[in-house]
Amino acid sequence: MSEAIADVMFDSAQAGRPVYALADTEVIRNVLASAEIEDRTLAGLSAVARSSLQLDECGVAPFHWQAEAAKRHRRSPLETPPALPLLVVLSIAAEQMQADGDLAAHNYYSRLHRLLHVPTTEYARVENDYRRVADLLWGSLNSWLEAWEGERGIPTAYAVGSHAFIGLPMSQAVVRQHDRAGLHEFFAIEGMTPGLRISPDDMSLAMEPYAAATPSLPLSSHLAHLWRVPAAQERIVGAACLELEAWDGSGIESVSSARPVVSTRLLAFLRTFPRKSIEFNIMLPYRSEGPGIARFQLADGESIVPTVAGPGGSTRLSGAEGVSAASLVGEQLAGEFGDDQGRLFGRRPKRVTPLRWDDLQGAFVEVERVSLGEDSLVLARSDARQRVEAHLATHARPGWHELAELPGAPQGWVVYRHVQIVSAPTGQLHFDLLPLAPRARTSLTLRGGFVLPGLLRKWSAMEPPEAVALAAGASSVGVRVFRGTRIDSAELIAESVQCGELAVLPLADRGLTDGEYVVAMFVDNANKPSSTALLRLRSANTPQFRVEDVDIRLVYSPDSSRRWPLTAGPAEWPSHVNGARTAGLEPRRDGGAAPMPEFVPRARSTSIASVAKTRVGVPMASDSCLITGMHRFQLPPVLPGQARTRSIEGECTTCGLVRRFAGTARAAKKKDGDAKAISVPAIPPVMESGEPDFEVAFDALNHVGTGSFAVFERVAAQIEGSGLFADSFLRRLEVVGHVDVARNNYLQVTEWAVNTSTLVPMSDGQWVLVGARSSGLVDQLKELLGTGAIVRTSVDAELARVEVAGHLPVDALAEAGITVLETSPVKDIVEALPPLSEVAMALERVVVPSYRTAEYWDTASASWHAATSLARVGSYRLRDFGSTYVIRTADDIANGTLGLGNAQLVKHIANLWAGDPLIGYNSRSGSVVTPLGADLPALYGRAFALCSGRAPREIVSHRMLQYPSVPRAVADVIYDRVSR
Repeated sequence: MSEAIADVMFDSAQAGRPVYALADTEVIRNVLASAEIEDRTLAGLSAVARSSLQLDECGVAPFHWQAEAAKRHRRSPLETPPALPLLVVLSIAAEQMQADGDLAAHNYYSRLHRLLHVPTTEYARVENDYRRVADLLWGSLNSWLEAWEGERGIPTAYAVGSHAFIGLPMSQAVVRQHDRAGLHEFFAIEGMTPGLRISPDDMSLAMEPYAAATPSLPLSSHLAHLWRVPAAQERIVGAACLELEAWDGSGIESVSSARPVVSTRLLAFLRTFPRKSIEFNIMLPYRSEGPGIARFQLADGESIVPTVAGPGGSTRLSGAEGVSAASLVGEQLAGEFGDDQGRLFGRRPKRVTPLRWDDLQGAFVEVERVSLGEDSLVLARSDARQRVEAHLATHARPGWHELAELPGAPQGWVVYRHVQIVSAPTGQLHFDLLPLAPRARTSLTLRGGFVLPGLLRKWSAMEPPEAVALAAGASSVGVRVFRGTRIDSAELIAESVQCGELAVLPLADRGLTDGEYVVAMFVDNANKPSSTALLRLRSANTPQFRVEDVDIRLVYSPDSSRRWPLTAGPAEWPSHVNGARTAGLEPRRDGGAAPMPEFVPRARSTSIASVAKTRVGVPMASDSCLITGMHRFQLPPVLPGQARTRSIEGECTTCGLVRRFAGTARAAKKKDGDAKAISVPAIPPVMESGEPDFEVAFDALNHVGTGSFAVFERVAAQIEGSGLFADSFLRRLEVVGHVDVARNNYLQVTEWAVNTSTLVPMSDGQWVLVGARSSGLVDQLKELLGTGAIVRTSVDAELARVEVAGHLPVDALAEAGITVLETSPVKDIVEALPPLSEVAMALERVVVPSYRTAEYWDTASASWHAATSLARVGSYRLRDFGSTYVIRTADDIANGTLGLGNAQLVKHIANLWAGDPLIGYNSRSGSVVTPLGADLPALYGRAFALCSGRAPREIVSHRMLQYPSVPRAVADVIYDRVSR
């Protein structure tokens, strides 16, 4: 029966979505049919649940069998929980309470007794025993969903407060399946973004006008009815917060067609690689499966920009670097997505625009208003600088600052970073500053930390967030962290109680290990928390994908294709390279070993064609509020017989700024009272994070184990937000052998996988650990080696490195999952590599695409020069809204085609054809040197990197890339391969 429930209610269609153990009549029928039970009604399900209880056995606790089964389930959390049928019945009992409009806690058990046909004499025994096992039973459901990493759904069975035991089934019974569509439409109307995490107070304030209206559209009548009951309202808000966090954007298109300006959002990416800059993009509210186009309507025609699928069911511009930032930020945008009619989008610029960090998007996303305590970016017109800075000085946490002279910022605009609004203004507020006035007056935020990718929201245990709690008008605020998923004073592990309205509790350096924690906010020493948040910590010690479960996932094999040194594939061939391990490679016999010449720096000269930025909007009129600062709010008309509401929403007719006016005298009085109660707390400043921690990033990758390039980008973006850095970071991990990378015919990354932990010999008694790694594995390595060996960790060229010296107990290490190589794999790899000319001929050929400018690779100076045509043999960089790297042979020119490569590969191919390979040897240091930006691709570079166990070192001042400690014999073989 449990398996049937798992298959019907918790199947793969629920992946990444909040799931509830509540079944309606149709679901019950499907479950019982799957379990081949004749009575396919609620009575049949209740009979199954009752049969698992010892209600009629004297001297045996009613939930004895269920409790013992849940304890056994702890040892195998991936197995289906035996308690599922009972949990569904418990949830239905809570649903029946709501159907009766009565949520009093003591009425729950009467309905449960009726469902399970509990004898009157057993009422007290059942109730007491349920309280004993409630956490155990519901915990088995949560741990099962956690173990599946959200692939069967996101757990929701959590309860806090005085009625925690009853609260567990009640948490499942608030939101019905058909309520979710209304919630999704509500999110879209309110301009919330998929994956957004907001406080319950913010959600309550946003939902209240809809729930109180008649009709309550888009919210369902069921939710509107329950909203009038305070206990239910709290749970509705909590369920809505969970639903928003897991929302994938469904339902947004129906809203977008009617209100395109509401759902099109500005995106901002802060870059530090290769230099500090900011890049703007827009998030279109439409789902796409791949490349598409956005048609922007201009005053004199249209502008077409390519698009790419984004996270959370959204789409963004794929070539934003070719679009004018001033146009994206300061002009009115309108257009259609794709060739379909009706998929409209639009955006109106505002004088002050807050953008919050969105983990899902990996960017700062435009929001209507800031939320208390959240880290935000603020974009403002230059003529509003004085007003904005005065507001931030009064109401923001110290530490905010202007990003002055930031490349990429449009002229006439200023950008402020690390803005955390911690109080609201008293009295009247200038219209420009409305986006900087939070709606909510209390907030509990988990800020910063290293967020791990996946269907569950989780942080790295190596870099957890800090908890920021705010409560306007409070005399004291406390933050407490409890181990587990319930508030239990015995499990209190961290606490910060501060006088005033704000408390900050950093969680780093507190020794928190992998697991679940409840973060709770207590106002004015109250016993009941005003807000809670679930904190999940993970690391490579608790991997999502265990490398040892699938010893080899991706391999580079000569049998796969002629491009095999550039891309890994499924482990289907016995002859391969996997990380630092090799098997069955045959050495090539068709080349010599011409000595690699000494490296000579090239006289660099560039002549790069400038690409004009594309405008995509219509300039605002000189009398618009963007220019003058004078807003024109349009209020809805009052219809005959219309009931008064507490607030009236007005929208600026030119910029779309929304302001809510008091709709009743009582609301206006309350608003004034609230404003006078707010004061500015004395608070610690926002701390700027230090240098990027590549060890944390690599640990995060080890936790995930394998995934798409989008998953990798979510990890890399927390070090540096650019796609250029993500590509560079992945290539460094690949060249050392930590990961293997699969690419498609266009050499775009499709998959990556962390390799098996392997100790690679460097010299007598010296090894380097390549592949999977965790702090637990390193500790185990130290323990196995004993005191006579040395295990040293460091960060080298952006990669965490583990060096080992001493005698190795090979058998014991193998049992621990660590492979020890007797000899270096370098010789096997270099001798199996094909000449680069063979790889060049195997590159994918396509018809010459459209482009705006072209650059030709000058082999003598190793630099790009402007080109007027593609009429000669060589390598080119084609620019449109992005860069495409290609090669052209004489046959390509004759056929009108070109070969697709990447930035590094095409440079080496062009110099190969010119008889002037880019690499050279430096005898003084025993290293191979190549121009910066021309690192050797994939296995060609891995052959050099495995000589030292180090990624190539960038010498930026001399524009060189150095592969250290490469023996001359190895260098000569690789030189032979890249010179013919």
